[in-house]
Amino acid sequence: MGKETKRNSIREIAAKVFARNGFERTTIRGIAQEGGISAASIYYYFDSKEELLYQILDETMSTGLKLIEDIEKRNTNLQGVLIEILRVHTLTAINFDKMKLLVHEQNCLKPVHQDALKLKKKEYLVQLTKVFEALKNRGQMRDLDPQVCAFAFFGMVSWAYRWFNPEGKMSTPELAETFSTIFTKGIFLNS
Repeated sequence: MGKETKRNSIREIAAKVFARNGFERTTIRGIAQEGGISAASIYYYFDSKEELLYQILDETMSTGLKLIEDIEKRNTNLQGVLIEILRVHTLTAINFDKMKLLVHEQNCLKPVHQDALKLKKKEYLVQLTKVFEALKNRGQMRDLDPQVCAFAFFGMVSWAYRWFNPEGKMSTPELAETFSTIFTKGIFLNS
């Protein structure tokens, strides 16, 4: 197993343990036991428990930003860009463990790591807001504040981990489609 593959494996295991137990109640030993590895091997790849949490959150945010950039490069139809961003973000956000950590555990990070994630969040918001602004400028959406639209979308999707059951009556892709429809068309017929 390559070094980066091992690091990713440890991050995935740690995300589950952090989400289940909370950052403060999680130990490196507990993560090691969950993954069937030694604590020493975790410390080989990560300097501390805090560094491990930071890398999980940073990787999650970086992946989301890369997905938005890729969508914008592939698609020139702004409505299509927005719909695809909404769908992809919903599918990504349904990683319950990582979303729970993003929402609840950032305050456990060192200030330098909190600041780095705040910058990525701001970049994420700017990217999505630009799509809404372009739609508004082209007369393709109602006269709404683009930044409020971006915050509303993130709020809608980011809390799905608290109630959505991917094993339930609706699949994750169906949830993404539902969110996209609600957000782009509303719930009223002929509105």
